[in-house]
Amino acid sequence: MLFAFMSIVIIVGAGASIDLTRAYMARQKLAEAATLACQYASRPSIIDTSASSYSGTGGGTAYISAVDAFITSTLASQHIQYTQTTATPFSYTQNGAANVSLTASVPTSFMKIINITQMPISATSHCYDNINSLPQRVANSNSPNILTEGFENMPCGSSQHLCWTEPNGTSIVYTNNGSIPLNNTFTSTIAYTGTSGTQWYVMGYCLETDLVGNILSTVPQGTHSAELDCDNGKGTAGNSSISTKAYLAAGNYELRYNYAARVDYGDYDPVYICGSAASDVSWANDTNSASWLPNAYRTNQINVYFDQNTNGVPPTHTTLVSSQTLAGSNLIDECVYSDGWIQRSVRIKVTTAGYYWLSFAADGANDSYGGQLDNIMLCIETCTGSLNDNFPSSWLAANNSGVNKVLFEDTFESPVQSFSCSNCGVSTVNLYASDGTSGSSSGWWNQSASGWATGPYNQIDYYDYLPYQGSQYIELDGSLHTIYGTSTTESTSNRSISRPFLLAPGYYEVDYDYISDLTFSAITAVSCAAAPTAANIASFNTFGTQTGTAVNRINGASFPGTSYNTNFVAVFVANGQLVSTPNASSIQEYQTTYTNPDGSTAASYSAATAPLDYVNLSSYNASQSNPIIDFCAYASSWQSRTAYIEITKPGYYWLTLSALGESDKIGGAIDDVKLTALGSLYMSSPPSNPVTIPVPSPQPGAATIFTGFEIISDPLTPPAALQ
Repeated sequence: MLFAFMSIVIIVGAGASIDLTRAYMARQKLAEAATLACQYASRPSIIDTSASSYSGTGGGTAYISAVDAFITSTLASQHIQYTQTTATPFSYTQNGAANVSLTASVPTSFMKIINITQMPISATSHCYDNINSLPQRVANSNSPNILTEGFENMPCGSSQHLCWTEPNGTSIVYTNNGSIPLNNTFTSTIAYTGTSGTQWYVMGYCLETDLVGNILSTVPQGTHSAELDCDNGKGTAGNSSISTKAYLAAGNYELRYNYAARVDYGDYDPVYICGSAASDVSWANDTNSASWLPNAYRTNQINVYFDQNTNGVPPTHTTLVSSQTLAGSNLIDECVYSDGWIQRSVRIKVTTAGYYWLSFAADGANDSYGGQLDNIMLCIETCTGSLNDNFPSSWLAANNSGVNKVLFEDTFESPVQSFSCSNCGVSTVNLYASDGTSGSSSGWWNQSASGWATGPYNQIDYYDYLPYQGSQYIELDGSLHTIYGTSTTESTSNRSISRPFLLAPGYYEVDYDYISDLTFSAITAVSCAAAPTAANIASFNTFGTQTGTAVNRINGASFPGTSYNTNFVAVFVANGQLVSTPNASSIQEYQTTYTNPDGSTAASYSAATAPLDYVNLSSYNASQSNPIIDFCAYASSWQSRTAYIEITKPGYYWLTLSALGESDKIGGAIDDVKLTALGSLYMSSPPSNPVTIPVPSPQPGAATIFTGFEIISDPLTPPAALQ
């Protein structure tokens, strides 16, 4: 009996060992399947092939279904003979953690003797804590965002107004006693993690997070913003960069971020100065900064870089000031100034899937005062929500009144002239003293008042005979005069008057009034047009070989044998980087010098390489750097003229009104010149047939190609998928 009893125990024990071994092996295969499922859910390949599938409505559900399908196929390939019983083996919390949990039951053979017919087994695998830590986050039904950052995490505590995070991750509250060392070497330490999980590496000094109201009175999102020219603890430096890495599939993306200047530059207000390339803002070197930080050089500058990952660290660049080494090599956007928060959009087309570094870096004056940064979004295709319109709000129609902002007007009523007799006199004056509304009620209220630059000499003729308005107007065909500082008498010459305006991208209106001082009985039609082709400029060149008897509108005197082309006046607008710009002088009769596009100085108009008012009347090129926006000839009564222009990049643009054709002292006259802001490039009803003013390359809307990706430079329309 004892032997029989012990035989049963031995048989059950041996059989149980076999059953347990079978269950253990099945559990091992289950664990391997769970691990593989987590790897599948996290690896770049699934995101690469499925990014578009996971964006939009139901994106999270599609993601879960895809991983569950992988688990099913993996279990089959592992030849696990047991049914997996967890209903939803892959769990994914939107924007949060993911886990795999698998269960099954292994039937017993020997343990049935003791009434144990099934052995439950299970395996779990933790995939990640936060989806933002993945190479690329899976878009869900609420957002296509790959990463977001609003700098709402205050490592120093929520009660602190300011917090400095060093490259080594140390966060400190500002004190005047300490100092933060400069770090020009990339460190693998994650210095700052945002509330959405985006992880940032810091080079330079530190990342400064600011509570609203401490630096700026508002922030576009949340309650905090960031500054990259942080305080080094001594108030003398702080230029720094922040970088984060993401895996991007081949396809279209949009980067948005908000930017605001901290230090005011009076000559720039209210225009923002940003561009897709360094050349777009290379002209912005004004140092007329706030009185509490005078003579600062580009202290608000923030650059944006996008670089393909090659060795685990971002490539670097050297700053303009102090020659610091900061993160980022491929510049894709740059802002030098704005007098309030603006939103920038960069459209990126990734051509080679892989990891990419996104970096923001301070540049310019390394003085602990810099631009503010907030609300960063990198999105698949386009980010949700309307893109902010950056056109200066002070230039838009007030209270929907339909009255647009007149940015500048000169009626030529100042300086007041004394004429030899009523309605017959002429007085030669220094137009440099004619400020118009510059520096007062114009669109640049803090800019110093300045007059016109007159070429080729600083002298213009004022008339008082039947003006369009007021009591004075100017004649653009100049009188004889003695050149300043010499005994040389200059012959009559056509004059041009020019002045620069700092303009933001948008539509503008140029108005002026024109009249001829000579009339011809053989020419009765007024020839004025805003579009050069409509004005048929080339046909006027034939008048240079024709003459007739001209009658002086003012005194009725006859001038037999006068050339028909004596009355021409053309209006030009040109980007200051593409033309020879006049150097205005306050000295009357002074010969005007010019600064050429290459930076060289021309001592006279004839030596200028790209004159503001150059035009070939016989073969006009409408795409020339200084396009004609309006043209007038042959009008015995005042003609009110209007032309429209389209500005596509921020910059200084020169408005020039010039006499053309025969130089004989009696030509076309003008009065009441105005520049009016109409609205942004996004406006619903833009003006008809505006003249688009040429700008330096890269051309707006053109693709700029980098290694692995390309961007659309200065897009003129709100973001859309790249084609």
